[in-house]
Amino acid sequence: MNKKIVLIDDDKDILDVVQFILTEEGYDVLLYDRLVQLDVIITLQPSVILLDNRLGSGYGYEFSIALKSNEQTKHIPVILVSASEGLQQIAEKCGADAFLSKPFNLADFVSLVKHYWERYNSLS
Repeated sequence: MNKKIVLIDDDKDILDVVQFILTEEGYDVLLYDRLVQLDVIITLQPSVILLDNRLGSGYGYEFSIALKSNEQTKHIPVILVSASEGLQQIAEKCGADAFLSKPFNLADFVSLVKHYWERYNSLS
């Protein structure tokens, strides 16, 4: 089963904490501190993408739209994890599967990731 999760966030502390938490849960976490090319996601085919909305290299919602518009990536769950105001509306507009506002409860975070990981892998 694919245990790969991609995390895109420009906050090093968030990258470190989330990697530690999800690695402890048995996931293989791939970290990026800026937006990546769509081809990277196509090649990796992660089970879940955790995506900050406001990045120094662009906006997560734009990347989510690109992911959900591409035949090779539209099935991958995208979770927006951000402190952006109006995150629910942003998530709905960009096709994200879920959202979680920062700061977040760690138990809720792990539960949300697990839910979407299980959903993705049940379809595979």
